[in-house]
Amino acid sequence: MPASCIGWLPLIVRVAALVRVPEAWGLMMGTTVGLSAPFAVRATPGHTAGIIRTALILLCSAALAGGHSLPASAADTLTTIVISSGSLGFSSAPASASLGLVDPGTTASITLYGNQVSDSRAGISGWSAFVVFTDFRGDATGSTLPSAGATYNPAAATTTGTATVTASTATNPTTPRIVQTATGLSGNNTATWNADLTVPVPNDVVVDSYTATLTYSVS
Repeated sequence: MPASCIGWLPLIVRVAALVRVPEAWGLMMGTTVGLSAPFAVRATPGHTAGIIRTALILLCSAALAGGHSLPASAADTLTTIVISSGSLGFSSAPASASLGLVDPGTTASITLYGNQVSDSRAGISGWSAFVVFTDFRGDATGSTLPSAGATYNPAAATTTGTATVTASTATNPTTPRIVQTATGLSGNNTATWNADLTVPVPNDVVVDSYTATLTYSVS
């Protein structure tokens, strides 16, 4: 029998057995006596009778028979994902800030809210944020109020993503000074902080409205 098969195939098996028929069974001479199916007996007195049995055998499927399996076929698909790299920069900073009306010989101060660096490079390289402050210039007189004694004091940053950000106070920021440093990066991240800006006002300053520019950068 094959180890595997498709569909069903009838198999006829004939099994013969010898039966002695008594002489008294004269009524059966030359006749066929019907037994319960699927048996039939043809009897002749004094002779053996052949009992014929017919059976149908259903062949099993390969899954039940546990025969040889068909050869397997395999194929691989190489799948690639490319991660895009974005930019690093300041996504927000106050557009303007007023230190208010102050007297000569005192200190002007303000809190700058919502300074934020956004790093979408999806990398592992750290970054540093800087500030630089110009001198104040009188709008009417053109007089100078120096920013040499100014202080930019950032608070600890609130971060997203994987990054460790450390704040640094920038004193006398007439040249670029580091105010936040990010290390231990993995993927995109942001850092948001507030900072206190203080500017000393000298005694010899003249009356005017003074304007300076505080510039942020990150690299």
